[in-house]
Amino acid sequence: MIITRSTIRLALAAVALAPAALAAATQRAAAHGEPVHERFLYVSTIAQSENDPDFVAVIGADPQHPDFGQIVNRVDMPNVGDELHHFGYSADQSRLIVPGLFSNRIHVFDIGSDGSTMTLGAVNEDLVADSGYAVPHGVMAMHGRVLAPMIGAANDTTQPGGIVEIDDRTGDFVGYFGPGPERQAGTAGPTFMYDFAMSPDAEVAISTTFGSPALCAAGIEPTCLGDEVAVWDVQSETVVQTASLGVNSGALEVRFLPGEGVRRAFINTPGTSTVWYAHDDDADGDFEFQEVLGTDDGLELPVDLLVSYDGMSLYVSNWFGNTVQRFDISDPLQPQLRSTVAVPHPNMLRLSPDDSRLYVSNSLLTPWDNDPDFGEPRNSDYGIWLFEAATSGELTASDPDGSAWVSFTDVERATTRGPAGPHMMLFDPSIELGPGEH
Repeated sequence: MIITRSTIRLALAAVALAPAALAAATQRAAAHGEPVHERFLYVSTIAQSENDPDFVAVIGADPQHPDFGQIVNRVDMPNVGDELHHFGYSADQSRLIVPGLFSNRIHVFDIGSDGSTMTLGAVNEDLVADSGYAVPHGVMAMHGRVLAPMIGAANDTTQPGGIVEIDDRTGDFVGYFGPGPERQAGTAGPTFMYDFAMSPDAEVAISTTFGSPALCAAGIEPTCLGDEVAVWDVQSETVVQTASLGVNSGALEVRFLPGEGVRRAFINTPGTSTVWYAHDDDADGDFEFQEVLGTDDGLELPVDLLVSYDGMSLYVSNWFGNTVQRFDISDPLQPQLRSTVAVPHPNMLRLSPDDSRLYVSNSLLTPWDNDPDFGEPRNSDYGIWLFEAATSGELTASDPDGSAWVSFTDVERATTRGPAGPHMMLFDPSIELGPGEH
């Protein structure tokens, strides 16, 4: 049964115990000095089928269990054509909130007691009508609030983009973070929107660019990409600074370095195949932006990047370069390459909390994966790759022949078998996310 946006499942109280049980197991392991290992990997997956809904794949991720490296569950969306992309948790990690990038639906799933099963609790079909924004890029719990960056507006130009707050039980629109889509002259706010990340002290934030959906959604069009990033004062929810990272740079992800009081972040710009370093070491709210990596360093359309939990390594996935790179960032102004591994058209990255396991997916968007103007489809071999990340800086593939750890080239879909495109990955609730981590 699909429950509407105004209804919550009656069994919510029982389901709320699920993350508590998973977290308790994690706490027991930590108390005994045992390493905490992720039990399941959740993967937003494009069905690559006109007749099948997209789904969240649940993969066994603990080698101590017989389901390691297997798709143990497929959680289907109730409709076809959502285009799953980025997703996130409720504030307490008891529910998985899954937006449809193209459908504008917000799905809320209650997570079962063992982390492998989910039940659809609510679907909000009215986010566009209620907010005026469209194309929800993701969901992130930030210090008790659940925010969704919206790439565009519900108008002919699909501009501007912005950020909304949603109810993490129903997916309902709660209000705006920052300005709404209808703005008075002189209102400070971003024209474009993609990612949004807060500093560890939650006092400042940075949002990125991509481009307007009207120009960018149909296929790869480099000239659709924007150039600006915006710095926000979190308390006042206002943009206090903008900076250009280059014409059509299309800034995507913001990854702050860990540490209380630290205001340092890396930003990838696939339109110009660069990575930028943003820093506000004097904490005056005025960030400096410096390009620190580019094509001379082997970058070729870097679509994702991650900073390790110890703050010493930067990982970059090069979509057209077919590589994932690991850089030493002990000096963030001069990253040093430590390892390069091959993955066919890598996309999103996810690192285990102990910094020892790196997961890599390789699907981006349906129209971009298969854009005929850019040659053959970029992904003839869909899957998830797993690498061991040594303290020395080396990355070692779980499969020595370079094949995927989990193949998505021929999987069970709702009504058919065939390829499916894995994109963003999250660990099950036994792995607690930090505020704003996404």
